Amino acid sequence: MIKQRLIGFLVIIALTIIFWPIVFVAPMQEDDVVLRVFEMPPKPDITASPRKAPETNRLNVEQLPQIPLPEVPTEQPIDIAVASSEVSLIAAEIEPLQQSSALERATFDEQGLPISWELQIATFSTESRAQSIAEQLQNKGHKAYVSPVTIDAKGLYRVRIGPNIQKSRLLDIQRDIDAYYGVKSEIIKFGV
Repeated sequence: MIKQRLIGFLVIIALTIIFWPIVFVAPMQEDDVVLRVFEMPPKPDITASPRKAPETNRLNVEQLPQIPLPEVPTEQPIDIAVASSEVSLIAAEIEPLQQSSALERATFDEQGLPISWELQIATFSTESRAQSIAEQLQNKGHKAYVSPVTIDAKGLYRVRIGPNIQKSRLLDIQRDIDAYYGVKSEIIKFGV
């Protein structure tokens, strides 16, 4: 019991020491602090420099060197594709005739991109005739399209099927398309 009274007495003394100055001692009078009032500085007088158009280096198109476009060799006769009435056009959904084509792997170029192939069927002097042949092939499920080319400063249109990574798939349909249209088509690299 004496321990409890002794601890209580020490706690009261500690509280008295802490709170005595707060309660019983008057705060010291400090001089009133006067804060300076700062005035806004006057607005600066800015005069803008006159704007002038930027100088650009305009090229005269006539001064540019003329680079001749490479002429695409024409190995196919023009406007000879005519649909045959004796042979029917083969559909694109058929299975490959060569079993190895299903297992054929893609080949890659020096950039690591797969090399694709396309079947160039015929070359036409009019776009409407080329579109007509392309539509016939598309109706049978082939990925046919018309590619414009310039040969001897003359605009021509080539009908192509593709691209296809498996060259043997194009070999399978080439013979039938050649027989149907009476042409000698060729398999070329896509993008040539």
